[in-house]
Amino acid sequence: MHLNADLTHLVTTDTVVVANNRQVLAFKYTFSKQQPLTQLPNILSWQQYLKHYWQSQQTHNALRLIDATEQRYLIESSLQQFDQTRQTQLTNEVIKNYDYCINHLIELDTLAQSKIQICEVFTDWIKHYQKTKHNLKLIDANDLPALLLKDKDSLQAPHVYGFKTLTPLQQQVFNALNYQTIGAQYTHETEQKCFDNSTHEIKAAALWAKHQQAENPNQSIAVVCPQLSEMQYLLSSIFDQTFDDLLTETGQKSYNISLGLPLSHYTLIQDLLSLLELNAQIKANHIQTTLFNQVVTSVYLRGYQLERSARHLLTNHALSLSLEYFQLEHLEEAFTQCPILLDMFQTTQLNDLKNQLLSEHLLSFNAVLTHWGFATDRPLSSSEYQLFNKYLISSLKLNQLSHHQNKCSTTTALQQLKDINNQTVFQAQSSQTNVQIIGSLEAEGLRFDKAWVMGMSHDFLPAKLNAPRFISTDIAIHHAITHSSYELIQTDAQNTLDNLCSLSNRVILSYAKSHLALEQLPSPLVYFDTESITPPDTPVNTCATESLQDDTSTWYTQTEVKSGVGLLKDQMACAFKGFAHRLNLARYDEPHIGLDRREQGNAIHNALQYIYQEIDSKEVLLQLAPAELGTLIDQKVYAALKRHPSSGYKAIEKIRLTQLLHKFIETDKARENFRVLATEQSVRVDIAGLSFNTRLDRLDQMDNGDQIVFDYKTGDTSTAKWCSADIIEPQLPIYSVTNNTQGAAFIELNSSAVSFKGLSKDPDSLPKQSRRKSSCQEWDQQLELWTQRLNQASQDFQSGQAQVLPNKTACDYCEFDLLCRIQK
Repeated sequence: MHLNADLTHLVTTDTVVVANNRQVLAFKYTFSKQQPLTQLPNILSWQQYLKHYWQSQQTHNALRLIDATEQRYLIESSLQQFDQTRQTQLTNEVIKNYDYCINHLIELDTLAQSKIQICEVFTDWIKHYQKTKHNLKLIDANDLPALLLKDKDSLQAPHVYGFKTLTPLQQQVFNALNYQTIGAQYTHETEQKCFDNSTHEIKAAALWAKHQQAENPNQSIAVVCPQLSEMQYLLSSIFDQTFDDLLTETGQKSYNISLGLPLSHYTLIQDLLSLLELNAQIKANHIQTTLFNQVVTSVYLRGYQLERSARHLLTNHALSLSLEYFQLEHLEEAFTQCPILLDMFQTTQLNDLKNQLLSEHLLSFNAVLTHWGFATDRPLSSSEYQLFNKYLISSLKLNQLSHHQNKCSTTTALQQLKDINNQTVFQAQSSQTNVQIIGSLEAEGLRFDKAWVMGMSHDFLPAKLNAPRFISTDIAIHHAITHSSYELIQTDAQNTLDNLCSLSNRVILSYAKSHLALEQLPSPLVYFDTESITPPDTPVNTCATESLQDDTSTWYTQTEVKSGVGLLKDQMACAFKGFAHRLNLARYDEPHIGLDRREQGNAIHNALQYIYQEIDSKEVLLQLAPAELGTLIDQKVYAALKRHPSSGYKAIEKIRLTQLLHKFIETDKARENFRVLATEQSVRVDIAGLSFNTRLDRLDQMDNGDQIVFDYKTGDTSTAKWCSADIIEPQLPIYSVTNNTQGAAFIELNSSAVSFKGLSKDPDSLPKQSRRKSSCQEWDQQLELWTQRLNQASQDFQSGQAQVLPNKTACDYCEFDLLCRIQK
């Protein structure tokens, strides 16, 4: 990594200002190569240059420079003065717009006079913040350029390099200092590659980088990824496999990903913060089950290696309580197998948590970590050691905030510590390697021997329109804030492309037609032949293919099948759909937000299973007092949803599920006397030679001895789905023909009503509402019809019947579109 610029005219006493820290390293390397016997000049990034100026003025200045954490705290305090709820996204946006105003020379009075309410409100927030700074004799990084301009006559003229576009503020400062530009001359050519998907694109780039490194170990190699943050894990996974770096420490890898993540994204810090939160809950003796299980199984807690198995068993005991929160007494016996853990719990005092200053809370937090022996049970790896040290340094910022925060609760102090960890970025020390994976911004202005720029999609260049939230559009455009107009976006995109194409004499630009199953278009600034797909350089193993008749396959010789109910259902709906089960195709859940319909169905099935494992008859159900019933339902709903992470969606589903269960149980109370024989029981069945498992939701026995099998459904149902030419819902018919039952029914559970729909040998065995006119025969006759149709479907599947003859509902949710020739 170097620069393609002539630096021989620079001397030791010169000051050089570059765009970013990576350019600082490249500038130093290039200068040392061009003038090996000369001491380096003062080379600084823009932010370093401002702070360097301030440090030179500190001896005769009464003001104090605050860092980003303290600035953020004071801005949040100003927002609260205007009754704004504390929200991370809002604070981030305010800080970003404040930076825009400073860097683009936008006066607050200009915004205040815009007659746009949100601009006026923003102005009030920032003026309050600036007044607070003035009263406390503080300044932030945005105040430094104005102070520097006052002293411009005493400052040296800088040399400037590597800025894609100077902001109006930078231009003003450099003009006032009579700066000189260091130019660079680049010659280059590009090669375009198109891939089917981003995985193939990354694989090809990794193989290319490995080949280049092997061919010349001393050359610098860059792989530029504009979506570096989003694709970090996919990149590291593929590069690890390609370079054989699996389970290798960051400092020893053959490549380096130049990306830091917030401290709170790392497991060690997550466990640390969870421990502090659990310690506070222990003092209050009100312990969250999920948090307890996370902490006691942490590898960083003292004694984990000795008590690992016992601690995981302890979490099972905690889960068996089926409580969201519990007290220590509930696990008194289970703790005996974990003496080290028990001692740490017992020596944590049970008392009220008092309010303290943030600096005092920090001492308490450190004492907690010592008490629990956090990160002392085993030697830390190099990355973990660096990470823990970074946390210790960043946590000292609580001392800074103590100047502004009155005494507060442990919860408030812990939230401040979490905020600091969310804002503090950490990257483990990288290895001395020539293969660098970097983002597009930090790549600009650099020069490598070889370079590959991936992700050249329409989402990257040009960027999307993104005007500031608190600065009106006309003001933003007038002051040339990037991405606030299409003209500015176009100019910025072309500058970015020119910089990326100048990374090397020959630069590869690549684009993937899809990413995570989403289609992408190429950047309109670069020509890609989208018909010419570059395959990843990987060996392809060929396999023999077998020709089959179009509508009939070979005989199926296996007697045991998976998902037998679905197989027979599909075979009756469409013979080809049934045949497709032979292919053993993998099925994947569609990405979704919250709980999807399948997860909602599983939750209600599980909750009903837990309830009727305890309530085994109508008599017991009627004996429950309303309060007891409510407690029982709450416990079982919690147990049914506990595997899902806490969220607003989960809270809403908990309310919905609780209301639905109350409604169902009231309906169940109105039935004839029953006794629950089984719930969610797996049963082995055989249909004309096909053997598989099916699961019954519930089996009841009535006073007359009849056994009725039930299937819970959260959507609309009808017995017509059993009694048409093709059995659309075959689960209960399959169970009924293979077991001695005298009735079957759907239990329809939805928000509007709870109802039973089915048929039985004795009409009184089911509620009257279920006995409606339908195409079904009497029970014994219906069993014979079911037996005939199910046996025929089984024999058709085994004989290889694969005709594409779907019934009217077969294609609704079919997953075999790419295999089937039916036009939908």
